[in-house]
Amino acid sequence: MKILTLHCDYIRFKPLKKAIKDPEKLTEERLKEIIVKDALVILTAVEKGDNDETVRQMIQSVNKTAGEVKASNLVLYPYAHISSNLSDPTTALEYLTEAEHVLKKEGFNVTRAPFGYYKEFELKVKGHPLSELSKEFKPESSLDKKLGKEAKEPEEVYDTSRLLKEISRSKLDTSKLKENDHRILGQKLDLFSFNEAAPGSIFWHNNGLIIYNELVKYWREVHQKANYQEVSTPQIYDNKLWKISGHWNLYKDNMFLTEYEGRDSGVKPMNCPGAMLIFKTKTRSYKELPLRLSELGVVHRKELSGVLSGLFRAIKFTQDDAHLFCAEEHLESEILNVIKLFKEMLDKFSFEYVFTISVRNKEKKDKYLGEDKVWKTAEGALANGLKKLKLKYSIEEGEAKFYGPSLDIQIKDSLGREWQCSTLQLDFNTPSRFELEYADKDNKSKTPIVLHRVVYGSLERFIGVLLEHLNGNFPLWLSPIQVRILDFTERNTKAAEKILKELKEALPSLRLDSDFSSTSVSDKVRGASLMKIPYVLVIGDKEEQNKTLAVRSRDGKVKYGVKMDYFVSELKDKIEKRS
Repeated sequence: MKILTLHCDYIRFKPLKKAIKDPEKLTEERLKEIIVKDALVILTAVEKGDNDETVRQMIQSVNKTAGEVKASNLVLYPYAHISSNLSDPTTALEYLTEAEHVLKKEGFNVTRAPFGYYKEFELKVKGHPLSELSKEFKPESSLDKKLGKEAKEPEEVYDTSRLLKEISRSKLDTSKLKENDHRILGQKLDLFSFNEAAPGSIFWHNNGLIIYNELVKYWREVHQKANYQEVSTPQIYDNKLWKISGHWNLYKDNMFLTEYEGRDSGVKPMNCPGAMLIFKTKTRSYKELPLRLSELGVVHRKELSGVLSGLFRAIKFTQDDAHLFCAEEHLESEILNVIKLFKEMLDKFSFEYVFTISVRNKEKKDKYLGEDKVWKTAEGALANGLKKLKLKYSIEEGEAKFYGPSLDIQIKDSLGREWQCSTLQLDFNTPSRFELEYADKDNKSKTPIVLHRVVYGSLERFIGVLLEHLNGNFPLWLSPIQVRILDFTERNTKAAEKILKELKEALPSLRLDSDFSSTSVSDKVRGASLMKIPYVLVIGDKEEQNKTLAVRSRDGKVKYGVKMDYFVSELKDKIEKRS
């Protein structure tokens, strides 16, 4: 049973019409408008499972509240809206009548509003601390009644020290790792950490999150320019959705499963189904196509602990997904646009990369979904897009997914290793499974083709690859700390502080810090070098006298006599161009 008690200056109500098939029968007096002044109004919902015990609890609570607010006038008002688990009407009326009878016997002036009617009502709540109270009453189990308070389970006591040791950050075994391993660099540069409390998940520190967010910022700018609409979809879906998408049968063992109110659900291992549901939210026309939906979607995939490898292989990661819904006639132009976008973004990071097209096995066409004509168009469009941009590629026959051909990009890092990051996949299957449709020029229903694509692939993995590729020497726009200011001696501290202030004013978004410690300038420079900071400004006597800067770049080269305006302009240009 649930109640909401309202201490009111007045309440007026009048039944209008039946709300249920067999409401209680009313006298002529109860059909009229009723006004009760200075009343404690009890909005009441009788629920399934309620019994004499819950009625008793409710009466006791009303007694207590009435005594506290000094109310002698009570209004029992049936109010089904505060519960979604209502009792049957007969039982509800019986318990309300019983409560009315008991409360009258206890000396209250009780008015019970008509049961089973739509009513117009008006009330004015007094507004003191006890004027609005909600309560819920549940029947005690027979065991509780027998044992009383002893029936409650004792609070479990935990050995927190032992638990802390169990989840303590595991020490990284560096004996078999190279110096540029991203896990070592991540520690040295204070980018991220790992903890057994959340295996396969990354704890991003401030420095690492700066890199992450700058990559996201760049990604958003490129996609906005290319007319993508950014969306965000839920983390957990009912298993019905995963059965429609095919993941329940094919991928369930790799999913984290949960249950809610008797419904089996799964944490998403990929973002595709959510995009399909967004497409289905309204009737689509050919005029809306191509529809480009992008998403920075967090996904979770079950991985054995033995295969987890820092940022390269994680349980929780972010995919920079996009789902492009298009007609067949858009296919070639959309593929060309995606390839251009791939190239624009990857070229920012000085990677070498190669393209591979995965096509059908020509001898086993029956094993692939989709019409032969569409497959030929799609495979040809992938090749034509690369040819138009004069990009070399190889073809892997028989490597296409059953639902469509794909274009994969392998990036090559400074160590000569190849990484699969960017991919473009054509899908003739999922749109049909989700019964996606759009109206063509003749108002006929057609199924769109879906292009799935990622650029970074996984942001975490991409950062790991980039970290090792650059050995932590991020370009200026990605560096967590872009400029550090040092004083040559203590007598130069005030001048260095002034430079710090001027730089902050000139470039408010510049990631700037300082080292005015009492250690030697060589130690300060070495500290900045270990953090791989792009620019270090050393302010000594000459710089103070001449109002110039000594600018030390990350490669160890130093420029003396640099004017502040020139340095600010150079920084601004490099950051804006992401060079």
